[in-house]
Amino acid sequence: MKKCIIFDMDGVLVNTEPLHFQLWQQVFQEKGLLIDYEHYKGCTGSTKQYLFALIRDFYGVDFSHDPDIPKRFVQLKVAYLKEHGIPEIPGVPEVIQYLQEGGYLLAVASSSPQDMIEWFMEQLGIAPYFRILFSAERVKRPKPAPDVFLHVSERLGILPRDCIVVEDSHNGVRAARAAGMHCIGIQNPDSGEQDLTAADRICSCFAELKNIL
Repeated sequence: MKKCIIFDMDGVLVNTEPLHFQLWQQVFQEKGLLIDYEHYKGCTGSTKQYLFALIRDFYGVDFSHDPDIPKRFVQLKVAYLKEHGIPEIPGVPEVIQYLQEGGYLLAVASSSPQDMIEWFMEQLGIAPYFRILFSAERVKRPKPAPDVFLHVSERLGILPRDCIVVEDSHNGVRAARAAGMHCIGIQNPDSGEQDLTAADRICSCFAELKNIL
């Protein structure tokens, strides 16, 4: 059976997790709320809806119906990327090409919006190597629920047990295991302190995947 590798994007293919916290902190501060990293880090690897739920639980403020907040986040992110470029992770294009040429089916399952996933992959020049680019915003339950991974494997016609997920977050690893998939954790220090112990293997950097797989 041909194996499938499903990659998370933020913190795995692009080093955007520190940027996300910085931008969300600015967005909420403009709304009069100062969030700290200890409360924020629980949403790493999940969607903005999951973040809004954490904000409601920790701070007692519900921003989930405010359309200005996600718009402002995107505005700030686009401005940052135009000025500074993509925060890249060493070895990503080379390893992705190597795995695809080695016969693996590759996919991206990220909590970022669909258009952002497609834009990042195109900018890095690796979009053609992936069969599917898919956002968790398009399924009912975000990570740590397994929905996004199960949806991707179903579309590819690959059984969950024949899929390998590459993740950098606790939520992502939990989602992979709940989906019945193998999981490789990437220790990205810029993603904060993430518990990856449930993963089958843990790598210190993305380039190690070439040797493992």
